[in-house]
Amino acid sequence: MGCCSGRCELIFLCTFQLVTALERQVFDFLGYQWAPILATFVHIVMVILGLFGTIQYWPHYIVYAVWANIWVTWNVFIICFYLEVGGLLKDSELLTFSLSWHRSWWCEHGPGCLREEPEAGLGPPDGQALVPGIGCALEHGHAEALHSALQILLALLGFVYACHVVSVFTEEDS
Repeated sequence: MGCCSGRCELIFLCTFQLVTALERQVFDFLGYQWAPILATFVHIVMVILGLFGTIQYWPHYIVYAVWANIWVTWNVFIICFYLEVGGLLKDSELLTFSLSWHRSWWCEHGPGCLREEPEAGLGPPDGQALVPGIGCALEHGHAEALHSALQILLALLGFVYACHVVSVFTEEDS
């Protein structure tokens, strides 16, 4: 099987998807967003399986293709959550499993945000500000939605390439 059959493109796409997922994982850890941390961890594992499937063995493509659909669904939920669509509230503790006061890292550290530090002893014990960043160039919900939109784009492209490579392998086996 040559490189022009979509295999090289899928390897590049999986590698790029892995890099963007690791970047997202870092920001989820910084904000103690436990649900996204778990989902992104599973996504990283599935992308690695897709990458190995691309290099060696084709049934991993199918696992990757199925996961791409689940990942798109998760990211649509994240976009709806942060843009408060359908009764979801971004200030709820849904993504932290009610384990902490934390919220999106972008809430206080987004581009152009000024951070108000609480007076000694008045803020949460973990050091987060009581109010989100002020004067942000990009609201934190939009930053999270943009991250999710990029993940959706990459997952859809990955799904298309994985299906293409599976069909090429199936034709070669026939």
